[in-house]
Amino acid sequence: MNDNENNDSSKADEPTKPDHVSGETSARSLESSSAVDSSTVSNPSAGNPPFKDRITGLIVFGILQIFMGGCCALLIPLMLLSLSVVPADDAQMNAQMLVPTIGIYALLAVLLIWLGVGSILARRWARALTLVLGWMWLACGILAMIMIVSWGPNLFNMAGQDKQVPKEMLVFMQVVMTGTIGCMYLFLPGIFVFFYQSKHVKATCDMRDPHVRWTDKCPLPVLAMSLMLGYGSLSFFYSASYGFVTPFFGILLKGVPGGLVMFAFTLLSAYLAWATYQLKIAAWWTTLVVYITFGVSAIITFSRIDMMDLYREINFPEEQLKLIEKSGMIDRMNMPLMFGMSFVVFVGYMLWVRRYFVADSISNMDS
Repeated sequence: MNDNENNDSSKADEPTKPDHVSGETSARSLESSSAVDSSTVSNPSAGNPPFKDRITGLIVFGILQIFMGGCCALLIPLMLLSLSVVPADDAQMNAQMLVPTIGIYALLAVLLIWLGVGSILARRWARALTLVLGWMWLACGILAMIMIVSWGPNLFNMAGQDKQVPKEMLVFMQVVMTGTIGCMYLFLPGIFVFFYQSKHVKATCDMRDPHVRWTDKCPLPVLAMSLMLGYGSLSFFYSASYGFVTPFFGILLKGVPGGLVMFAFTLLSAYLAWATYQLKIAAWWTTLVVYITFGVSAIITFSRIDMMDLYREINFPEEQLKLIEKSGMIDRMNMPLMFGMSFVVFVGYMLWVRRYFVADSISNMDS
């Protein structure tokens, strides 16, 4: 595969007119275009430019996704097994910390296996979701690498202070850790994005799955926003494991007050996920206001409260607290600055996707 095969335009991924406005018309046009694409593969002289059938690649990447999902599923019993080898006094605390992690790995296992099967079957929704999640995965990987470069050396310097670990071994460990995380969070999502954004892959899925799917009714950048909001609707369940400790305008709420705030946020996120998918302009404005509110709240809170205070409130094990303090990571974490930078990035993203909401509103007014 060369670079020329990988140049998808945004128009290829995003319907010029929202399909949910006229679903039957879109279904006919998609079926007719798929029929043309099918003949074009074997007959380049047809009206449309030819494309290369990428079903083999879809199967290979689908198997890879199923394998990754299986690995996530296997980690769950291993984490549960780890509870049986810790002292009884620490078992409850470790269980409290493992619940959110187990939930995340269970979600990843189901999602990856589902997408893998969809990719093998060349489903349009599988390609769209894999591409969106691949970009989100890659963005998280870039942030993870920045954190490693910023804080990683402190951890290894701390490990070498007692001089029980040779300097060469520390360098080797740092290289291995950086390489492993780089492979998991940069290389893997990179190849998924590179493959699934190919116009040939898109045309293959369009030909083999000529039906209008739910992912066709929303531009991919907006679909990413909807998925992020949908994941945010799980906040209530994850925060329950930590006693609903919630930063709130300079203080840390916990217990019933924190639970009420997180419950309201969960309901609002679920609604905004649906409304965003429907391209409602009110959802765009509401999401922007909510994010600004919570962003300002976080900046104010962590300007007054140390991260160690947060860790203590959520009952981090004392050994881990000592390790964090000794590593010096907290001293290098300027939380207000980090939240401020994420605020700028997210607002920029919101301004970028706003055009889809505006276009849909104009389209609805015209119809």
